[in-house]
Amino acid sequence: MIRAYVAGRSGSLSSARVPGGEWGVGADGVPPSSASAADSVTTTSFARFLWIFATLGLIVVVVVIGFLIGIVRALESIDNGLYTASSSVTGVTANVRSLPGYIQGINSALTNVNTALKPIPGQVTDVNTSLQSIRGSARRIDTSLKDTSRSLINTSGSLVNTSGALGSASQSLGKVSTSPGR
Repeated sequence: MIRAYVAGRSGSLSSARVPGGEWGVGADGVPPSSASAADSVTTTSFARFLWIFATLGLIVVVVVIGFLIGIVRALESIDNGLYTASSSVTGVTANVRSLPGYIQGINSALTNVNTALKPIPGQVTDVNTSLQSIRGSARRIDTSLKDTSRSLINTSGSLVNTSGALGSASQSLGKVSTSPGR
């Protein structure tokens, strides 16, 4: 089609006249045989352009298809991951308590603890009073024990003397119990 168009135009070009000279095939000393060479160069250049354009278009299409295949595979992988995550979340939901319910349970337990701890300050005051009373009694006992300590030292000396006397009495009793008259 291009050759027919160029061939049809070349005939009309040879007869075209322009002021100042001829324009077309054979003008300016261009022989008619080189006009067909110019036509074939034009046809060859256009064919080359067409092949380059088609090749680049094909390369772009192949690259786009490659990217699309990669995207489809990534989406399939994501879909599988979402299915796994969905089944895991469904399994977890049975074991999960709602936060408000959980907080209410904690508050209930803390209310019981608070009720049990309220009497402690009064009990601590009672214990402190009892300890103060015990301290006063211990101080009186301490002074009493200091006086008793002196008398025990005197008693210790008396017991040593008594021990010696009891030892002598024990020997006398041993002689009396071994006598044959009884």
